[in-house]
Amino acid sequence: MEYNIETGSNFNTNAHIVIPKLRHTYNTRRSNIYLHVIYPETKCTMSGQQLPNIPLFLSDAQNLVQATLSAKFRLINIAEIERCRHANDPSDRFSMATALTNASMECNRYSDIVPFDYNRVRLIKQRPNKTDYINASYVEAPGKVRRYIATQGPLDTTIDDFWLMVWEQYSTVIVMLTRETEKGRNKCSKYWPDEGSLPMVFPDIGLKIGLESEELDPNTTCVVRTFRVEKFEDAHVEVRQITQLHFIGWPDQGVPDSPDNVLNLVDKTNEIQQRYIDDANLQQSKIGPIVVHCSAGCGRTGTFCTVDSTLALLPEFQPDDKSDLIYNLVGHFREQRRTMVQTLGQFQYCYLAVLSKLVTNR
Repeated sequence: MEYNIETGSNFNTNAHIVIPKLRHTYNTRRSNIYLHVIYPETKCTMSGQQLPNIPLFLSDAQNLVQATLSAKFRLINIAEIERCRHANDPSDRFSMATALTNASMECNRYSDIVPFDYNRVRLIKQRPNKTDYINASYVEAPGKVRRYIATQGPLDTTIDDFWLMVWEQYSTVIVMLTRETEKGRNKCSKYWPDEGSLPMVFPDIGLKIGLESEELDPNTTCVVRTFRVEKFEDAHVEVRQITQLHFIGWPDQGVPDSPDNVLNLVDKTNEIQQRYIDDANLQQSKIGPIVVHCSAGCGRTGTFCTVDSTLALLPEFQPDDKSDLIYNLVGHFREQRRTMVQTLGQFQYCYLAVLSKLVTNR
């Protein structure tokens, strides 16, 4: 016997999410609960018992059909177009004037994905022939349940800026969601040394980056790298450990083949970040935001942040709340960085991933 996810009554209609480019069949069976992700549609059903703790925006089948999600995503894009009409006006709330100067444009991988002035990350250390600009934005979920720095994949000329930002912001976890090269195009410069090679040294900022370990985590389809970062200041040397999670299964402007690896990546990211926080509390030191980047720092980056933040916010989400948390969250992130969650497929994938997590109760 099958039951409606929302009411527990018998039903014949399943909730559907169409996921473009989802190539493989993904089946999960946990405690007699089934989630089928079958190209080209997702069917969320339950056998023998009622699904617990599914909020209304995920249990209402009409909210998950392609037409509804397409309309919501269109509204998000319309709001962004309006928000960016005065990008060159320094007095506008969503001004991007600093990022659009000639000096800053040389540091941008893409000319149309740049940070707002009000929440851009500013480099602190003053250097000759350098400004405080880096293409990076502070991004926070409501209630600050999650804090990120969303940034582009470094260029050859901004690798030192990237590491300076990581150091100055006390970040200890980097999530990389792109390959260095995709379809023959450079998406991110390699900003770390090879295993067994000499450390990367940046004399102008007094940083040395060494690779301590590198291993593939099969549960997340990511390479986990641990770096030893040394900061030289006069005769003083400060050492920190920084972990990079390099996810290699996510195509540009697309979505992974199933929610599994991304959900595992979210879990592993938070596990490592919490470990650093616990160690920092013992040592009375500081831990900064997680740095998340893909190539432009918006599509895949925004999707990761949305899935992670939605799962963090759900425990406080009221069962009778009819608002769409994912829709509101993407809109909230778009006010902090352009095109966070860049495509309709990525927007739909957020719903799929969160629903998968709740249904399988991982």
